[in-house]
Amino acid sequence: MGALAEQYGYGDSGECLTVADKNEVWQFEIVGIGKDRIGAAWVAKRVPDDHIAVSANIPRIGKIDRKSKDMMASANVERVAIDNGLWDGKGDFIFWKYFNTDYAKGKNFNDREYFILNHFAPSLGLTYDMDELPFSVKPEKPVDIREVMALYRETYEGTDFDMTKGVKMARAANRQHPADTVVSPIANPWLTTTLRNTLNTIAPGTVEFRRTVAVAWCAYSHVTQLRSWLPDEVGGVCWLSLDNPGQSPRIPVFCGTTALPKAYETCGQKQYVDDCALWQFRRANKLATLSWQSTKAGFNEEILRLENLALDGAPTAPVSTAALNAYTEYIYQESVRSWKALEDKYWVQFGSGF
Repeated sequence: MGALAEQYGYGDSGECLTVADKNEVWQFEIVGIGKDRIGAAWVAKRVPDDHIAVSANIPRIGKIDRKSKDMMASANVERVAIDNGLWDGKGDFIFWKYFNTDYAKGKNFNDREYFILNHFAPSLGLTYDMDELPFSVKPEKPVDIREVMALYRETYEGTDFDMTKGVKMARAANRQHPADTVVSPIANPWLTTTLRNTLNTIAPGTVEFRRTVAVAWCAYSHVTQLRSWLPDEVGGVCWLSLDNPGQSPRIPVFCGTTALPKAYETCGQKQYVDDCALWQFRRANKLATLSWQSTKAGFNEEILRLENLALDGAPTAPVSTAALNAYTEYIYQESVRSWKALEDKYWVQFGSGF
């Protein structure tokens, strides 16, 4: 990958590509070499077998050790930094520091990296005011795939990063409670920029934007399992979700899968297509955010039901290609039926106002 990019060029500011098989995982971070120049500079680091690593639009790799069997880098990395005025050539060369982005503001992490690494290794005492977090951490307990899926839905509700906690409304007294102020039903972690700015104009500081793991503008996400102890055709499975990962269920696509449901043949990202897979989920997802505090429990219940259905029934022994294709189709159709029921429910609930 690195040699091809050096020869033919990399035409972007930078990104990380995660490269994995059933035995190991690497993070490959690459940048361009300067305006109107063809080439690339890159560094790659192997994630230790018992560690968790996070890449979220921010360079994470620090000091380069070309002698390590767990690290690789192009020969030109330091020279590219010097040529572009990013490093003066003195002291240790730290990749993330000199190829950083404004989004990270001089750190190798932001909200997502901090939240996830701290979630898995709380005893390390990681704090948000640090300049650098470890490239990877060892989880303090075994990690189940359900926990990874849950983290993809994470919006930090109930934490200090919660974007819904300041969106309040007055509640009249009744027999169950006195008059008080509560989080409004419309409060959700995916407020549009326009609505967020409106709330902050009415009452400055109402919503402090945080980059959540799950975002409403997501087109797709996947959780990929690579299990060396199972036959390849079932040991590798991509759990694919379309639209907001905080709201949509996941469909299994196995290494041995040869056909997807027909609805996946059409892209609906920039147009509305009634029967494409994306819009089977996006319609209910968007409606639910009209009153997320009242709809999220039902959403989460259906997500977990379908997650358990898909995981518990997934084959772990050699089966025919037809059987794998049929299983993907079955979970997809079950998910679509569920999301259509949610959509119909919310049209009735919100159609005449609420």
